[in-house]
Amino acid sequence: MEWKKDLAAQIKKARESANLTQDELADLLDVSRTMISNYETNKGVPAIEVLAVMAVELETKFKVKGLQIIVEPTSPRLRSVPKQLRLDFEKSEPFPGAIISITPKGGQILITAKIPA
Repeated sequence: MEWKKDLAAQIKKARESANLTQDELADLLDVSRTMISNYETNKGVPAIEVLAVMAVELETKFKVKGLQIIVEPTSPRLRSVPKQLRLDFEKSEPFPGAIISITPKGGQILITAKIPA
């Protein structure tokens, strides 16, 4: 899958641009150095939560299949509000067979999307 190879290259480039070693990035993300190596060599894909934290720590955004993964910091006055994960499409992208569920939970809305591979 070409998108996985592209994401691996983006992760490595962002880490190197931030002048971090794999060990340093692993510490920031609370994962092993082996996991960072796997992400960068297309042997694994980080979970969206890990990718979001990585975007914050590396001060970058990632692009996967036309979908941009950007984490925007919240206002200092709104520290009780979690950081927002924003997914922007540059163009319309159909996902045949996708299942999207929206669930109110504890004063928040949980949106889950299952997209067939």
